[in-house]
Amino acid sequence: MSDRRSLDAEAVDLLLQVLELKEPLLSGAAAGLSPRPAAVLMAAGLLVPHGHEDVSASPADHEDTPVSLIWSEAHGGFAYFSPAVGLVPVPEERLVRYRVDLTGMLDAVTEKLDRPSSRPAFPLIDGVLWEIGEVRVGRRPARVPLWFARRLGDPAVRRQVADAARARPHNRLRVVLASTRPARLTDVTIPGAIVVALRDVLDAPDRLAVSPDILDARLRGAPADEGGRPLVLSPDGRQLRIHDHPPIAFKSDAQIAAIRKLVEAFYRGERLPIGELTDHGSLARLFGGKKWALLKPHINAVNHLWGFEL
Repeated sequence: MSDRRSLDAEAVDLLLQVLELKEPLLSGAAAGLSPRPAAVLMAAGLLVPHGHEDVSASPADHEDTPVSLIWSEAHGGFAYFSPAVGLVPVPEERLVRYRVDLTGMLDAVTEKLDRPSSRPAFPLIDGVLWEIGEVRVGRRPARVPLWFARRLGDPAVRRQVADAARARPHNRLRVVLASTRPARLTDVTIPGAIVVALRDVLDAPDRLAVSPDILDARLRGAPADEGGRPLVLSPDGRQLRIHDHPPIAFKSDAQIAAIRKLVEAFYRGERLPIGELTDHGSLARLFGGKKWALLKPHINAVNHLWGFEL
């Protein structure tokens, strides 16, 4: 088996395309359309055999319609009947199906992220979403909780992943790596998480490994398109900009968790009880005098429910 770290850009792109299919499978006929990158992925163990097709297109009749296959003793393999030429054998390599080895793929993706080896990734939504665990990103003092999702361009999948995030909240920013193309993720939001296209944070175009430094820079930066929003929270939850005021910085996990909940609630049109925001009993005690002086003009309580009022 070749080194999974030594692929090429075409192989990486093909793998990410297959991951976006409803089922992460590649037929032998489809692999034949991209023979070199498919062969690279097979040699690396990232595409592995997974059953056989029971239908094929008819090259003898120059048609794209599927034809049923039967076993032919004469040909020692599968064949189909063509009205033009009779029984036509189909090469074995055209019939093999290949699936993505998700375990191997996730190992390659997280190779440089100092992922605890004792904790394998496990599925949160079968075939769609995996919890990888907490990884080291750049020089951050705390590890970052990491998920991997595929097909986030599908609205139904987005809803499933968002529900999973609400069911498994975390007091630190969660990163959801996605095989989906960046252009299809511009409007995707997951509660308590930043969604990052895998293509955007690869160490190199010909490798599946995520660069810790690139991912760290992505987490520290503000969203690429603020869209005139009145509240803009940096992906790591450490800086909040209200309108055009200078950003307000947060350091503690408790402050970051509370401000993220308040911002998300604002964009949902909701307010929150104090117990969901802090154990200190008041936002003033949570944020301290200086930060609360900056936040107080924009946050108030209505019927004992707190939220931004902008």
